[in-house]
Amino acid sequence: MSSSAEGESLPARGREPGASGRRARRAVSATPYRDGPIVLRGEFELVDGDGAPVATHRRTVALCRCGRSRLGSFCDGTHRSAGFRAGGGVAREVGPVVVVPLPTEPA
Repeated sequence: MSSSAEGESLPARGREPGASGRRARRAVSATPYRDGPIVLRGEFELVDGDGAPVATHRRTVALCRCGRSRLGSFCDGTHRSAGFRAGGGVAREVGPVVVVPLPTEPA
């Protein structure tokens, strides 16, 4: 903050009043692709059904819709050879935490 000639506080240049100075999170979008995966874009956190974080190390991931991926919840392209069919759609904004089902380990 700086002061004006009259002594009132002014917000720092380029920041909203009360902003912490951190970069704003980008919106997260989910786009279902025709006959393919759902693609997540943005700054999101993936968690499993128990709330445990799922590491992605990326800002864009493709989630499997055909159920045949060898990568669990992530698309590996198997939908093409499996003949998977599903409609596509437009991107829509989703929350910053996305829950994905993960295959369970054999006991």
